[in-house]
Amino acid sequence: MNDDSVLKVPMFSPKWKKLALSIFPLTVILGISLGILKDTFTPDHLGQLIYAGWALGFIILNLCKEPEEDEMIKSFRLQAFQTGFYWTIWGLMAIVIISFWQTGSLDSEWFSPYLVLFLLNVYIYAAFRYQLYLSRNN
Repeated sequence: MNDDSVLKVPMFSPKWKKLALSIFPLTVILGISLGILKDTFTPDHLGQLIYAGWALGFIILNLCKEPEEDEMIKSFRLQAFQTGFYWTIWGLMAIVIISFWQTGSLDSEWFSPYLVLFLLNVYIYAAFRYQLYLSRNN
């Protein structure tokens, strides 16, 4: 397979972690500021903004290279993505069941693509970090 294949995921340098970590508080500050300054934003809109920002932060963190990228790290990364998708499926089903139980409907205002992206990337990040933790402490 060629190195320039569409299947190759470009990775960011570790310096991008600073940008990703700065997105988390900036998104909350932006959301609170918009909520105070503009009365057209509902709490649901602000929640979606925060989910979107946090999803972006975790996406960048998930795509940042480790200082030493080797085959073990690549294997951990692949396993983390598989684990992330697995837990996202179960997490979304739990949200749907809870939403249905509370409202009697499968529709919910806060259930959105931003929430799904956020949950997926949190699970991927947590699974990857957990695998690194286990490998360093064994």
